[in-house]
Amino acid sequence: MRYSYNNIEIEIDFNRSESEAHIEADLKTVMDYGVDRLIRERYIPWLKNEQFSDKEDCQIFDGLKMTNILYSYGRIIAKYSPTGMDDFFGQFEFDFESCSDYTADMLEAAAMQVYIKEGKIVRVSGYDI
Repeated sequence: MRYSYNNIEIEIDFNRSESEAHIEADLKTVMDYGVDRLIRERYIPWLKNEQFSDKEDCQIFDGLKMTNILYSYGRIIAKYSPTGMDDFFGQFEFDFESCSDYTADMLEAAAMQVYIKEGKIVRVSGYDI
């Protein structure tokens, strides 16, 4: 089974059989919340940080180009867990690059990670690629 968002095929990163068993439900959770909403409400604030606090959210959103989506399901130990406890999570990684002069100084490439547990988004974080 293949899944995609905005014409980008979602690749399973690891734990193929477990990931295939959970991707549909976890993708529904993300789609029900809304990817654009996640980006605007939970990723752009991380991206802006204190360094770019004066930048306009709408222009940042328009300056992001999604390039890749990865998914995996598996156990994450407490030290790295989004809840601080050993558990199993679905994880989407949405990769972006800058596609405007407005965001060029903010990122070359960055990722938004969305962690799902039992039909709920438990954490959204980001990192530079």
